[in-house]
Amino acid sequence: MKRFVFLPLLTAILMPTFATAQDAALLAAEKARGIMTGNTGVGWTVNVTSADRKAKFQSSSQGGKIFAEILEPADAAGRRYIAEADGKMWFWKPGLNSAVSVSKRQRLSGDAAIGDIASTSFVDGYKVEGSESGEVDGEPATVYTMKATGFGDTYKQIKYWVTKAGNLGKKAEFYTKSGKLVRTSTMEYDNKVNGAPFLSRMIVKDGNRTVDLKFSNVKLQNFPKKLFDKNELRP
Repeated sequence: MKRFVFLPLLTAILMPTFATAQDAALLAAEKARGIMTGNTGVGWTVNVTSADRKAKFQSSSQGGKIFAEILEPADAAGRRYIAEADGKMWFWKPGLNSAVSVSKRQRLSGDAAIGDIASTSFVDGYKVEGSESGEVDGEPATVYTMKATGFGDTYKQIKYWVTKAGNLGKKAEFYTKSGKLVRTSTMEYDNKVNGAPFLSRMIVKDGNRTVDLKFSNVKLQNFPKKLFDKNELRP
């Protein structure tokens, strides 16, 4: 069985330094995706389904980092991952003495690509190059064009559809440096946190492959810093 690198499709990140009043809708959309500020963290259970496999993991995010541990299938249980908002990722499984780094090349292919979308913030590390009116799921939307600001960012451009009513990010497209569209994702918000819509499902399409992630048992809380320390991945 292939190594699972399915991380939660959210990232707790630092607020972007370029944020202005005109970006309020974009920042609100990211909050609904689980982008929290300060010491607030998010934990939830994620069920992953594709044509050839199923997986389940528990994840937590806070302060620009994500921790995830595989619960199912049995032969992958116990594997752990940490991802940071700047694109760094680490992996550990029983039998390893320490965590190993997940390279940028690995993050662009197969299962790791799904995890990399998980650790890609649509604002931190990206600059709004422009926006235009559009439509998503029959709703009026603002379509943002985001350009990477650093060499380490996996995707050099992201297009992000945010509904004008409710400010929810419903669709994203991910492009390479050459301008090639490599994958898309769509999001649903049937969970509730403090009475507001919160991410409940994300469908990622990569060529002919589709990966369906469903989020449940959402909890906001403060997690200990060592949970996100790569040196603590080995229990």
